[in-house]
Amino acid sequence: MPSINADEICAMCGNFLDDDLRCPECTVCNSAQGELFKGEYSNMKHDPVNNPNHYNRGGLECIAAIEAMTENMSGDIAPHAANVLKYVWRCEYKNGLQDIDKAIWYLNRLRDRWIQRNEVEKSGTGS
Repeated sequence: MPSINADEICAMCGNFLDDDLRCPECTVCNSAQGELFKGEYSNMKHDPVNNPNHYNRGGLECIAAIEAMTENMSGDIAPHAANVLKYVWRCEYKNGLQDIDKAIWYLNRLRDRWIQRNEVEKSGTGS
């Protein structure tokens, strides 16, 4: 039988549970018949190192999305792109506007690197 961490996170999809221990986005918890979750609730401890709540959404960990996104990116822009995704991913669950501002900061760095790289490529082809 499936179980849900009754403290705050749906073990099925990674979304926050509401006050009634319901998960509004989990298809397991919210079947088409509108039934409530009938599994067992556990009291798992929050693990901020191996499974931080703010990096788990929709059944996907942020690190998996970052790895997929940056797998074939150039080394000069991949870290900035990864940080943009990381800060946008967690903004609603951790630091809000501060995370959005940090994502913009990294996006601007990525943009600057992109421009710098393309200017170098252009100047290198004209010689």
